[in-house]
Amino acid sequence: MYPLPQELTGGAFTAAEALRKGVPRERLRRKDVVALGAGVYAVQTLADARTPLETLQLKAAALLRERPDAWISHSSAAQIHRLWLPGGPSTDQRLHLSHPLEPGLWTRRRGVCGHRVSLRPQDITTREGLRLSTPARTWLDVGRGCSVRELIIMGDLLVRHPYPRFDARTTPHTTIDELRDLLQATPGAAGRRRCLTALTWIRVGSDSVQETLLRLALIRAGLPEPELQVPAQPGFRWSPRADLGYPALKVAIQYEGDTHFTPQQQRADQRRDNVFLTEGWRVLRFNAEDSREGFQRAVTQVRAALAGG
Repeated sequence: MYPLPQELTGGAFTAAEALRKGVPRERLRRKDVVALGAGVYAVQTLADARTPLETLQLKAAALLRERPDAWISHSSAAQIHRLWLPGGPSTDQRLHLSHPLEPGLWTRRRGVCGHRVSLRPQDITTREGLRLSTPARTWLDVGRGCSVRELIIMGDLLVRHPYPRFDARTTPHTTIDELRDLLQATPGAAGRRRCLTALTWIRVGSDSVQETLLRLALIRAGLPEPELQVPAQPGFRWSPRADLGYPALKVAIQYEGDTHFTPQQQRADQRRDNVFLTEGWRVLRFNAEDSREGFQRAVTQVRAALAGG
């Protein structure tokens, strides 16, 4: 068996790279080599050990070596940044690559979607050795295929303050001002008008998709917009906080996902709620059942609490 050069065994490579190394195309049909798609290959032991995201990154790395002025974009960049996407990260299996000048880039490669994009230098970053669009630019790039509500959800998650213990970072992906500056600098971008509408409703302080959906349901029902991350004891640094709330009326609202139903978290939530109750707050707690109803019952209950009922 014709051995592969060592430099081709540590990652993915294109057929063109293999040919430049003197590897004939028929060698790539052997069982120890796996076709990853788009003319990209890897040795079987390496390919078999990879997750779908890692495979995407392998393919991208190989193709970007062919075109170092291109970058990963759209939903592919969102996956690498671990951003929320409508329908989940596996909805779009294509590899999205962008280029600033040439139209039709990569269009002859199956499974690769090429884009011709005009953007600012600061809209490209590097992660895990790969060139890709920043989280903010990625939000704009996927805007064409998202609803305004989905863009609000994504935007809320981009600007939220992370928890280092869980997020492995200490700063937000971007800020509302940075999103605004981006949209002002890209007047002809596809999806820009939808992003502009979404931007007016993006808020700092929403820590989950469901918290955003609950907030939007309250607003859509004609209720006042709630504040976010509301402290039970204003001015006290270590005060427990409500996900949403109306401080003037002392109504606190918590959305509790699946992680809140472990015994340990239930005890912590009970202690949190007791602080609100002893400070004279009314506490409303909602969960996935309320979300499945479109928060209709939640809206009714919040309305009654605000009316003092």
